[in-house]
Amino acid sequence: MNDPNGTERDIPKVFFGEWIQVYIPNTSVQATYPLPPEQMDCFLDFVYPPNLIFFAKSVLETTARLLNNSILPELAHFRPDKRKFPTLEKQIREWIRPMEVIHVNRVEKKSRILKYSKADKCSMSFLWVKHPEWPDWPTTWPDRLIKGTADGEKWQRWANDRRNVKFKLVK
Repeated sequence: MNDPNGTERDIPKVFFGEWIQVYIPNTSVQATYPLPPEQMDCFLDFVYPPNLIFFAKSVLETTARLLNNSILPELAHFRPDKRKFPTLEKQIREWIRPMEVIHVNRVEKKSRILKYSKADKCSMSFLWVKHPEWPDWPTTWPDRLIKGTADGEKWQRWANDRRNVKFKLVK
């Protein structure tokens, strides 16, 4: 089902104050993994190894596994050669190389890069980039989440259609 407003993919950004965003520069590929508020105390920067880095690594691997099965034409030149990289582990490592990972703290209007494109590993950066131009965090529920409104009804239909999609995580 097509989203006329293009807002459904930003749902984690509405519900959660912090998230890890994975993308491949110069492509439309982007994945957002929210950091659950009840777990935020667990994602410490100063513990070795930092829990946030561990989470970012798992996010990278999850995204790489999804992209390895993708048929998007814009990802064709990123796809690892199966003769050169015969195992899934090596293919995942090659998928991870062009990816970039950002940790976003939307409430405080700042972000930091945990992995640059072409880098092999994530690293903890204590340098935050401030984004004062970001609008203030909303204090009310979006109309599409309020029952009885036109947007709410459209949202409910979209959510019900999404239930029919079955996902299976394979390790």
